[in-house]
Amino acid sequence: MKLERQFLLLVTGVFLFASLMVWLGFRSMTSEINREWSGQIIERQVLFDKYRTFSPLIREIAQARKMAEDPALLRMAENEDNPAARREGLAALERYRIRFADHSVFAAFSRTSHYYFNDAAAEYQGQEMRYVLSRDNPADRWFYATLAGGKPYQINISQDNHLKVTKVWINVLLRSGGQVLGVVGTGMNLSEFLSQTVNITQAGIHNFFVDENLAIQLSGDPQLIDYASIAKRQDQRLTISSLFSPLDVARLQESLRELRSGSTPVTSLWVEFHGRRYLLGVAWLPELGWYDLTLVDQKNLMLFKKLSFLPYAMGALFLMALVILGFALHQWVLMPLLALKRASDALQRGDFDVMPPLVGSGEVRDLSLSFRHMVNYVRNSHRELEARVKERTEALHRLTEIDGLTGLLNRRGLMERFDNELARLERTGGTLGLLLLDLDHFKDINDSYGHAAGDMALMRAAEVLRGLSRPYDYAGRFGGEEFLVILPECSRDDLQRIGERIRAAVEALSLEHEGQHFAFTTSVGMYHVTAPERRDQMLSKADKALYAAKVAGRNRVRMYGENDE
Repeated sequence: MKLERQFLLLVTGVFLFASLMVWLGFRSMTSEINREWSGQIIERQVLFDKYRTFSPLIREIAQARKMAEDPALLRMAENEDNPAARREGLAALERYRIRFADHSVFAAFSRTSHYYFNDAAAEYQGQEMRYVLSRDNPADRWFYATLAGGKPYQINISQDNHLKVTKVWINVLLRSGGQVLGVVGTGMNLSEFLSQTVNITQAGIHNFFVDENLAIQLSGDPQLIDYASIAKRQDQRLTISSLFSPLDVARLQESLRELRSGSTPVTSLWVEFHGRRYLLGVAWLPELGWYDLTLVDQKNLMLFKKLSFLPYAMGALFLMALVILGFALHQWVLMPLLALKRASDALQRGDFDVMPPLVGSGEVRDLSLSFRHMVNYVRNSHRELEARVKERTEALHRLTEIDGLTGLLNRRGLMERFDNELARLERTGGTLGLLLLDLDHFKDINDSYGHAAGDMALMRAAEVLRGLSRPYDYAGRFGGEEFLVILPECSRDDLQRIGERIRAAVEALSLEHEGQHFAFTTSVGMYHVTAPERRDQMLSKADKALYAAKVAGRNRVRMYGENDE
């Protein structure tokens, strides 16, 4: 066998063997990586969908609310029979019509039930009064429902049967001195609005916007939209419940209540949709009274897809590269253009790290140099955008795990690191220590010196924990006046010494608030393990040790298991 063939076979064999080893090594890690990735992707996708849809509406809503305060329109609504008031009101409607993005405007007055409208083509100039609304006409129920609702503004997607147009209507109440005089607003072409928002197709992603009754207000499929929701009874509305199982709907409603409480900006849950598993992200839009529901296919959230085929695919690409390399030795003219084409394809796929080579000579070299400048510009813009997104994401993450008063980890941040340490302990072995602290007679500090003094005591105790904890320990506020310190790779003696140093340092504190001096102590419960246990079990044992320190007279350090439990 020739040496060249032996070399090619050796390189191919080494490459396939290395690919197999990498696959075996990372197989156990894919599940955890995919879980973390899924959470980040769904949160970014939901926020993207939320602001992408809300942006086209916010300017129009502001403009419509400004129109509802126009004195000329208020005078016309109150005295529509007066020619001068009517003329000035119609002139005001025309001014605002030009300002709206759709260049359409409407006004409906409660006193006369007259409905005025003009479109982008000014088709009804001079004939703006189109028809008279009637409570008996189902097509006019939107008007009376808007008046009865009492909300400053509403978004309603419906077809005007009189005008034969389907739009996203922005309805704003016309008020004067607490009296509702009518409804004014504008409409946005439904097809154009959908094309700018939910119709922006992304493979494996579906987007819906629903109101507080779960009626579908926006969807990429116009047949799913519940048109004229405000004029329907609850049993007539087309809701999101028709797309999910009853169990998933119940879990979704629980998530909606969580969002309305303001405890979190985005929630997520796994649901069945069209027979497949999707991650559903939900956000609340208080400005519209809607919820943003974004479904992402489980396959889109997997960083590693069909990983078992990766070594074979990489091997095929490697062999192909060897063939191309051999062929390129004989193709000095075509190779420069082929290299530029590969760089262009990579850029189209989103690989902004590609660096086009400087190849060829003459005009070909000038072309490759120009292409490199273009790629550098695109790459820099992309990296700047990624940096901003990363910065915002990290800032949001910090807000969810840092206690605002002490600057230490909050309970959520502590539990996340606790679980990580337990997982590490199970994988690699080692030791783990817990310190559970409670400030003695903390209620007396609040009662005697005020809650500001209590906050000062918590902050000074937090400073002690930061100063005496090791760089790789985790200290946080566990709740109220309780603190928890997680100490990885800590011996039982070290745990005892650290607990005692913290107790002594707190006892030595002297605080002053509004001219009054006070001090306080802390009781410390400790628990040490050399093998993983359940998180709740470890916390319970540390709490029992803390209770023993309290019973012993407070300002004590107790290790679980030393005396009685």
